[in-house]
Amino acid sequence: MPVHGSVTLQQKQHPDAQHGHLEISAGHDEVSLQQRSGWSVLERLRRGRDTAAILAHLYGYPLLALVRRDLKTRYAKTMVGFGWTVLQPLILLLLYTFVFSVILQVKFRAGGNTGEFALYLTSAMFPFLALSEGVQRASTSLSENRSLLDKVLFPAEVLPAVGVVSATISEIIGLTLLIGLTLLMDVRLSGWIVLLPLLVLLRVVFTLGLAWLVSVLNVFFTDIGQSLGILFTAWMFLTPIFYPVEMVPDGLTWALQINPLYHLVSAYRAVLLEAQSPLPMLSHVLVWCAAVSVLGFVFFRKTVERAKDFL
Repeated sequence: MPVHGSVTLQQKQHPDAQHGHLEISAGHDEVSLQQRSGWSVLERLRRGRDTAAILAHLYGYPLLALVRRDLKTRYAKTMVGFGWTVLQPLILLLLYTFVFSVILQVKFRAGGNTGEFALYLTSAMFPFLALSEGVQRASTSLSENRSLLDKVLFPAEVLPAVGVVSATISEIIGLTLLIGLTLLMDVRLSGWIVLLPLLVLLRVVFTLGLAWLVSVLNVFFTDIGQSLGILFTAWMFLTPIFYPVEMVPDGLTWALQINPLYHLVSAYRAVLLEAQSPLPMLSHVLVWCAAVSVLGFVFFRKTVERAKDFL
């Protein structure tokens, strides 16, 4: 009898040796990943045949199956079910708006109105929360899926990415609601809004790099997982999320230039609220994304086999 929310990976030999592929079937309580091939996937990649399709089979389908399992497991016993993916960011958006605009009546900058503060706050909080949730969930992804790591054909890189993708779904819903609120408050959207998907993608790439690093390091040093909540809280307050950048003392502005989160949330605010080009921030974001993602991926590939011995 299948265990609720479990994942199994089965290897089968397909009678047609020329058409190896990864087949995924998902039932109500079980996600089954079946690898059926005559040639190995890696051998076909080396031969340069159907590279895009094979990568989709090797990484994309297992990732989608695990994300689906993750969402089903998270909301399995709730009355609202998947509706929480919309309710959570909506409640957060309304709560921030009510507290900071109605009760505290905080203004983000001189000449602004109280409602503007809620917009500036949530436009930075949604990407930050997605970053924080993705990395923290990745820290336990290997230990929670030890059985999958024993499967020869299962791509271990997928496991830290599951939490990152799940968090991104909530971020996209939250940003959609935020855009709706800006329109209700007569905030003019500019053509730069078309770059928002690019910013989300860059945030995902940056988060993946950190997720790959943390997932392996937490196996060797379990204190890392325990300290992530404190580290992200400190990172949030050291970044101009709850306060405008103008409040940062001149002697500390150098710290902002080496803070990737500052450049990222500034780019989000530029396209969502300020009708400005995010290109000045994008150069910093691109450098950080490239460096962290490559470092994280290479480190993960080189150490994951050794990490299995410590699980």
